[in-house]
Amino acid sequence: MLTRRWLPIFLCINILLLAFYLLVDYQLMFHSDSAVKNLLAQEIIETGRYFPPDWNYANNDLWVFYTQTFVLPLLLFMHNGFLAHAGSDLVSAALILHGTWLLTGLLEQSRLARLLGMLVLSAGMSLIMAEHIYGQAAYGSMYYMACYLICAYWHLSQAKGGRRLLLSAAATVALTALVFWANPQRALLFYGLPLLCAGACQQWLEYQAARGERRPASRRQLLALALTVAGIALGVLLSKYTLQKVHNTAGLTAMQWLDFDHMSKQGAGVVAGVVGLFDGVPRANSTVVSLFGAYQMLRLVGAFVLLLMLPWALYKAVQPRRTSRQLVVVFAAVSLGLNLLIVLTTDLADMGYAPGGVRYLVPSLLIMLLILIGVVVDRRALPPLLRAAGLAGVLLLASSAPASYLYPYSSFLHLPRQGVMLQTPDQQLSHFLQQQGLRYGYASFWNAGKLSVLSGGALRVRQVSIERGLPQPVRKLSSNRWYQPSYWQGETFLMLRDDELQALNQPLLDSYAGAQRRLRFQDYTILVFPANLAASLPSWDLAVDNPVHYRIDAQSMHLIGRLEGGPEQPGALTAQPGESGALHFGPMRALNGGDYTVQFALDAGGDGVHDFGFVDIVDGGGVTILARRQLTDAGPQRIALRFRSDQPLSTVEFRVFSSGQGRLTLRGIDIARTPPNSIAAAPAAQEK
Repeated sequence: MLTRRWLPIFLCINILLLAFYLLVDYQLMFHSDSAVKNLLAQEIIETGRYFPPDWNYANNDLWVFYTQTFVLPLLLFMHNGFLAHAGSDLVSAALILHGTWLLTGLLEQSRLARLLGMLVLSAGMSLIMAEHIYGQAAYGSMYYMACYLICAYWHLSQAKGGRRLLLSAAATVALTALVFWANPQRALLFYGLPLLCAGACQQWLEYQAARGERRPASRRQLLALALTVAGIALGVLLSKYTLQKVHNTAGLTAMQWLDFDHMSKQGAGVVAGVVGLFDGVPRANSTVVSLFGAYQMLRLVGAFVLLLMLPWALYKAVQPRRTSRQLVVVFAAVSLGLNLLIVLTTDLADMGYAPGGVRYLVPSLLIMLLILIGVVVDRRALPPLLRAAGLAGVLLLASSAPASYLYPYSSFLHLPRQGVMLQTPDQQLSHFLQQQGLRYGYASFWNAGKLSVLSGGALRVRQVSIERGLPQPVRKLSSNRWYQPSYWQGETFLMLRDDELQALNQPLLDSYAGAQRRLRFQDYTILVFPANLAASLPSWDLAVDNPVHYRIDAQSMHLIGRLEGGPEQPGALTAQPGESGALHFGPMRALNGGDYTVQFALDAGGDGVHDFGFVDIVDGGGVTILARRQLTDAGPQRIALRFRSDQPLSTVEFRVFSSGQGRLTLRGIDIARTPPNSIAAAPAAQEK
């Protein structure tokens, strides 16, 4: 009766609550990280390229078969808004639950254990776990890819010939290539090494059994392992090829080791994070002596029980058997061990918010939960107290759906609605901007992408940060096209919170962009410009379609010299005799490949001086010298340096160095694109 009627009913309730969470409740938690998949899908549609050449990927993540994939077909018949995001998440949720059902089948579990496992994963377990699995769906996607890859590998290792062998071989190679194409470094830890170790263990057990039975050992596992390695090689080659065609920042992939003190702090953070993922941390300032307080106490105890029992269940499940269950168990153990090692010993995970810092463990934890459920439900030889404790912890997770999916919404019941869309403060801000006739603008990362999606594309808000008093593009997970002056014609706006506004140098911005009107809404100040702000500010246009002038002002970076002309007005930097060093460096700007001319407006003076210093253009912190020239003449002069780069440049600097033998003044720097073929013999890049 329990498995035939009640558990399926409870599972349907959980799935309905999950759908409500993705369609309605998640509007209250929606953020710009989640919005990226909509923005990338839009860029794919506009450019007609699945890997848009102007998109800036991060951490070597290429988003091959990822959440943006499910947004693309939805854009054929709906706006690129929150409902498209929710539709994509519903597809991801269906794949997660289907992968779970397949994996519990490989674990050889009873119907009761399989349904209970589905209940646990469909319940969300906690607000932050639901975000990791279903909301942003980043780690939920990694989890279902692991499920499908394990299933494909097992079917390949058991296939005996014919059509089934070809299908399972193709699926294994394709899935392996997909995950390694997306990110070889991450895939090695999450999929590659765990699967190879699990398959090698199965082959070793086969050798042992064949020796005992005095028969030839089957080599089906070797075939499966060979095809897996072939998939890995194919994925790595595709990744390297694709990364050469797009923009990418290393980001989190450039990890560094921690010292022992920080490793111990990471260990404490892992414990706190896992307890938080299982909703074991009571909400601050909530009442202890109450029904809800008693429930939170149960969750706290249950979370610690699960924390202790998960590795124990993994240990109990490991047996020297040639079964699909052992393949999954070894895969989970190796995956957990590798990712835990990286989290504990490197600076990859930021434990400032522990449940977010342990997100890299989520796919392994989900598989371990399914293994634990099988151990406590199907293995009746366990001590009754231990089995009861495990079941209690699992049942608490299985009943988490109301707390995980309804908590934010229950606090905002007063919000008006238009259909399923809640009129949240973000929606109200979006409506206000549209009522003012605004369509294109710039804001901080955490407001830009979110508003673009919540408005259904009626607003296009691009992410910027305030650096040295002026807005600068934040190109990570955005397109370089957005910041080109030609991308948008007409009014644009700059929207900043009060704390962000303090970092803005308003007089300096006015000197570049001219007068603007000012609007006020909530705690935002909106500066509206008559033309595209991108055309006014230097360093925005990577192609330098129009010449760019860098004035000398209070924001100019230098180590020596004195600013003339006032702190806010364009002026000059002057180094007097006896001052040697960097009179100017920066602006650390990006440039597309091409031919460029840079002119330095200088004035040098000093009797009998023939070495005033030099000017140069460098990239990569001075490692690559693109052009350089000594300063030997006195008097006002414009020194032109020309250079060519076949590859995009990331941190270009225009530098002026004074020798200290005479006076040297810098009044401005201009950069312009040089017409093609006008540089017959550009200076070759020099390496220090």
